Amino acid sequence: MNKSAAGVALGLLSLHFWLALPTYHGFVTALMIGSVVCFYFQWRLLIYIAIGACLANLAATSYLKNVQLTFIEPRNITIVGEVSSLLNHKKLDTLFDFVTSELRQQGKRSSKTLRLRLSWQDPDNMPVMKQGEHWQLQIRLRPPSGRVNSAGYDRERQFVGQGIHATGIVYSGHRLESGQNNLASLRQSAFDTVVGITEGLDHQRYLLALGFGFRGALLDEDWGLLRDSGLAHLMAISGLHIGLAIMLGWWCGSLLRNVFGDWPGVVWLPLWLGLCAGMLYAWLAGFTLPTQRALLMSLIALVLLRVRIVWPGWQVLLLVFALSLAMDPLASYSAGFWLSFSAVAVIAAAHAGGVRVDTHRNTSFFQRCLGRVKVLVLLQFALLALMLPVQWVWFGGFSPWAPVINLLAVPWVSLFTVPLVLAAIIFSPIESMAIICWQLADLTLSPVLSLAQLARGGWWTIAENQGGWVLAASAVVVLLWLLPLRRFTALVTVLVIVAVVWDKPAPESQDGLVPWQVDMLDVGHGLAVLISSNNRSVLYDTGNRWPGGSIASSVIEPVLKQRGQSRLDGLVLSHADSDHAAGADYLEEIFAPIWKRSSDFREGYQPCIRGEQWQWQSLDFRVLWPPKQVKRAANPHSCVIEIKQRHNGSGTDGPSLLLTGDIDAVSELLLARVEPGLSPDILLVPHHGSRSSSTATWLDQMGWLSNMAPRYALVSVARYNPWQLPSADVRQRYLERGANWLSTAESGQVSLEIKGDSVEVIRFRQDRKSAWFRPVFHDE
Repeated sequence: MNKSAAGVALGLLSLHFWLALPTYHGFVTALMIGSVVCFYFQWRLLIYIAIGACLANLAATSYLKNVQLTFIEPRNITIVGEVSSLLNHKKLDTLFDFVTSELRQQGKRSSKTLRLRLSWQDPDNMPVMKQGEHWQLQIRLRPPSGRVNSAGYDRERQFVGQGIHATGIVYSGHRLESGQNNLASLRQSAFDTVVGITEGLDHQRYLLALGFGFRGALLDEDWGLLRDSGLAHLMAISGLHIGLAIMLGWWCGSLLRNVFGDWPGVVWLPLWLGLCAGMLYAWLAGFTLPTQRALLMSLIALVLLRVRIVWPGWQVLLLVFALSLAMDPLASYSAGFWLSFSAVAVIAAAHAGGVRVDTHRNTSFFQRCLGRVKVLVLLQFALLALMLPVQWVWFGGFSPWAPVINLLAVPWVSLFTVPLVLAAIIFSPIESMAIICWQLADLTLSPVLSLAQLARGGWWTIAENQGGWVLAASAVVVLLWLLPLRRFTALVTVLVIVAVVWDKPAPESQDGLVPWQVDMLDVGHGLAVLISSNNRSVLYDTGNRWPGGSIASSVIEPVLKQRGQSRLDGLVLSHADSDHAAGADYLEEIFAPIWKRSSDFREGYQPCIRGEQWQWQSLDFRVLWPPKQVKRAANPHSCVIEIKQRHNGSGTDGPSLLLTGDIDAVSELLLARVEPGLSPDILLVPHHGSRSSSTATWLDQMGWLSNMAPRYALVSVARYNPWQLPSADVRQRYLERGANWLSTAESGQVSLEIKGDSVEVIRFRQDRKSAWFRPVFHDE
């Protein structure tokens, strides 16, 4: 059974390496031939892997077929279905999940089950919606696309892991009286009751997360605190809490069994009450991935106990891992899946390696307590060291304070907060009792969150070039565990020396020119361009911001920290529009640029106007436009900068870059008159490819002296924008001049690595983060 479970799991996980889904006939043919060969040579493991791959293909094909339905009708459509997410009517939140049962378009009806993530166009007129209610909505659908950068949140991958087939905007809708999901509405009713009871409590948002797995009330500062302290897993219904619920149910069942004595009907009462308690708590959490894993593992363990079969812990974990993937082959695209199983695997490995309480020796009470504390300490540091690779892959860093804070917080929350939350939910019909329990639970959270405050700002980002050290640190911990230093001193010493001296050689320059790089980040509608050399960077524009977030914090900061850069050498703002300069304050605070320039009057900024020149690294910056500073820079006053690499000994120059901001046709004409010989190799298309810019007159004038056209035309634009940018006519103008058109809407982040005269183009959607689902998300 172990071989079959491992093989099926490997086949299911192979989906992560598929760049495209095979055709139906090709897949069936390969499956038939492979089955015959494996059966003949008795390669049973390969047979199980093929079964897993088949399940993965079926799940991915079904998912993409549903996604492709969102491309069929570009106009508004009518859908009928059920609200599937909890909603807090006392907090303005227009985002909710919806499962369709029927699509109506052009007078036709079709039964389709799609999982959608919707938001109301007009938040002020959003009606009160509750989970389990059936609604008829007028919406416009879009495929589940998102920004793709070298670092930061990958929205598309998260949508796949959550099974979201499309996103959409709701224009109108009305509630249907028939077909209400009573079970889901019961959860919403319990949630509404608790929201009312806990109103006014200091930590209500955390209590809602612990009671119902509802994290919608958590603020950005809460998420930052939980991340920095390593308590994100504790402030929600996770596998740990399901285990606690099962233990409480078992304890209650044991008390009842003692009351009834030797009656045969209550022999297994603790088992069934424990399982029922776990299922109830998992239902309150909406059966999220961690709760499903914990519930399934508990179910298998309790069944094995019932039939008196003994399995090692790793075997149970392997079976649950394979079953979880088989039930939802796309679940492995979610961070919660890997965090949940990784944590359990580390705990199981630690227990097998001897990190457990010794209950066999005749020791004193003090020694037993000291032994338990020692086990908890070792376990926390094992989790920190062995989960470093998972933390790095999914979050780009870790909290070094997590072991200390979890050492104190986990027992406290487990012994006091969670039991009080469960008691409060059980006593919900008795309001006075429920209020007391909620108030006590709120009080127990105060010391935990005060402790977490000590770690605020303590998140350590791991740069991309430090990934080898992350893996080495985890490997060293395992080796020291398996090979004690006292017995294998020489071997461990040699391995440490090899790790220290192992270093990647620095890239060599070509033709005497230092390599440099241009990164046009995928920021949606807006602009942010990084100019990098020698692992130092200058930023041109900052992208937009919105209530509670910004491009600066969600895209630019992760990219810079992934490269190990904690400071910007320079910051240039082309003009004052929010989609270009809204993140300036945040970046000034986090990265403290050494110098700053803008085309309008800003405190602390040098002028970015025609005639200004400066040198940075091996690059020369020359400002071509505007002619003077203004009070507030609009599109025509955008700072236009030409960047060239300095002459080398051979007398040749590398490719040049022209950054244009949002200049319009008039500015282009004036610029063409004062710079008639301008002919950049790399051109940032003005104003996101709008018809108001990139005029044929200006493009022709650019090559008036040298008869050259840009080799690369870069355009930063959102795929779905209300202005329908970029213009098809503008794109055609560049293509006719032989330019390679590179758009963030099509390619995600675009990076140009320049070494001497050569330019290597990297499109992150196609070249670095390609996957079977990305092309379909962007089909027309």
